[in-house]
Amino acid sequence: MRTTVVADDAHRVGCEIHGSGDASVTVVFLPALGVPLGYYTPLFDAWVRRGRQVVGVENRGQPLSPATGRFGYSDMIRRDLPAVFGLAPVREASRVVLAGHSMGGALALLGTAAQVVTPAAVVTIATGTSWCAAEFGLWRRARRHAGTSVVRAVTRGLGYWPGHRMGFAGRQPSTVMRDWAHEAHHGTFRLHGDRYDYEAALARMSTPRLMLGIDGDPLINPRAVALLARRAGGAERRQIRVDHPGDDHFRWARHTPGPVIADIDAWLDGK
Repeated sequence: MRTTVVADDAHRVGCEIHGSGDASVTVVFLPALGVPLGYYTPLFDAWVRRGRQVVGVENRGQPLSPATGRFGYSDMIRRDLPAVFGLAPVREASRVVLAGHSMGGALALLGTAAQVVTPAAVVTIATGTSWCAAEFGLWRRARRHAGTSVVRAVTRGLGYWPGHRMGFAGRQPSTVMRDWAHEAHHGTFRLHGDRYDYEAALARMSTPRLMLGIDGDPLINPRAVALLARRAGGAERRQIRVDHPGDDHFRWARHTPGPVIADIDAWLDGK
């Protein structure tokens, strides 16, 4: 079922509700940067078959949450997340887990650390630092640094990021990419227009949190997950192997969600 909630700046946030409201766990799920919510339907269906309810949240600027003007991480954290948590299936759930893939996992961590929302647990999948220091070897670090520098320069020059032409993240407003690029360039979160100290809040986190890495992920390697987990108050970290040719940072969600959600559910059952 599709529905819409309205954030405090009148932005309409599109959501999809999968599964029954009497599930023992409701998962609020945040997608990766530039990935539409519909991409995750196989993941949501697999989770529902395991007895969970899933509330998928479309990021600003994606098909179910069209947006105009500038927005950044802070808007999605401080405006959109509270609106979603006011949705009846979330508000009335017996246990809410905030989960996210890639950037969505970062938003989940930051929103919980800042106590904007208070889920029972946070789970991130293929989320880690994009900082070049996470790469192994000088060549890889130099290539990552050059890549983030290109993103910053192009975004500054055009006033937006033409990811639909560059093959990364889709078309994005400048503020989103400034937030992404700052973490990628410096290894710390500093959100445009938001004076809150998110790094200090991450270090103080006490909410149970699990950070999963995907073996063979070319964008977020195990070291990238480990570095962010350390910043997030020593979050619990695991690596998942998904045995399917071609699975990478994205394709696991459509091809082999089973091993990922099985590990998450086992962790949740132990909490």
